[in-house]
Amino acid sequence: MKPLMLFSIVLLTAIVLASSFGLQIMPTDPVALPAGADGMALFVCPADGTTWNMVATAMRPMVRIISMVFFFGVMMLLFSWGWALYQNLLKDSFKDDAFKKPWALTKFIFWAGMIVMLLVATPNHYRLVDIAGADGQWVLCDETTPGAIPVWANNVKS
Repeated sequence: MKPLMLFSIVLLTAIVLASSFGLQIMPTDPVALPAGADGMALFVCPADGTTWNMVATAMRPMVRIISMVFFFGVMMLLFSWGWALYQNLLKDSFKDDAFKKPWALTKFIFWAGMIVMLLVATPNHYRLVDIAGADGQWVLCDETTPGAIPVWANNVKS
């Protein structure tokens, strides 16, 4: 593949990723909600400190970067498959050597995605919250759950 074509593919992939994930050069002002929009109370329970929850918590700040890298890899994979198909159509014959790298990249991206998804998306991943003024890890729970504690909703941050 020629360097200019490779550069244009990488640039096109970067533009699509930047627009998909809302990346921008200038920061925007946060939206200020009125005080009456907050709920009154939420119920939280202490999160168990298992290894999986600790791994998911450690990876939580990097989830957006990991997903951007993953989607960049998927887009490069699509271009790789397209290039291999184009080379075979151009020669009007099937050569399986052109598909060895795209197939290896497909397997790598699939298994890397599965492992990262299992490490990040533990059962408590989507329920973990931080409570202002309280230490430890907390999960949102129902009022009827044993050990549920009511807290002000404006003190709970996801």
